[in-house]
Amino acid sequence: MPIEDWLGALAQTDHSATDGDLESLSGRDYPFLPDTCVCNQIERLSGHLGHRHNSVRREVIAYSLYIRQVDLMLQSGPRGFCGGRCPSPPAGCCNSNHFVIMNVTDIMNSQNSPVALHMAHMIGLMQKLESSHHGLGTAMRPGYCSMLAQDGCTLRLFKSPRCAHFMCEGLRQEMLRESGDAARTFLAAMKDVESTTISSPASFSSQAVIDQGARLFSAHLPQG
Repeated sequence: MPIEDWLGALAQTDHSATDGDLESLSGRDYPFLPDTCVCNQIERLSGHLGHRHNSVRREVIAYSLYIRQVDLMLQSGPRGFCGGRCPSPPAGCCNSNHFVIMNVTDIMNSQNSPVALHMAHMIGLMQKLESSHHGLGTAMRPGYCSMLAQDGCTLRLFKSPRCAHFMCEGLRQEMLRESGDAARTFLAAMKDVESTTISSPASFSSQAVIDQGARLFSAHLPQG
């Protein structure tokens, strides 16, 4: 898997926090990820970011596990619309650098917590590593997002909250036609995160997205 290849290639600088990170993070609920996948991701990112402040490092690792699950949800069905029925091909909604974690509104927010600002910086650094690895040997698509390659987005674990949660109106209507009310609460949760001004770690993700997604995409949960 491309994600596991990248995690395996990450430089390991400090494993002193790995046991603590596993204890803090591995016991949480990750309905779309098998336990072995969760533990490997925590271990590899902890070893790479080990010298960073505990609370910020753990928030960043937790965010990567959350985004991986959101990405899996969308791959399980919604991205079929993007690939086959997008009204604005070839790059669809990837028409600007929305991968940037904090936009002008976020930065100007006087309520920004130091942890949120540190998270944004660290995620930005991880985006560069992830994109360069997944984009290696692949032509980038000029004129759109600078993280977009010819074969799609080069970010899988460190998409921005806006990129990970954005769903165009065409896709939203398609999901409502297919799933009705079952899709409505999931779409509302996705919209809440996509449109939220980032000011604290809680602004980056939403448990409601995971909970509603697990109900809507239950057939795609790991078995056993």
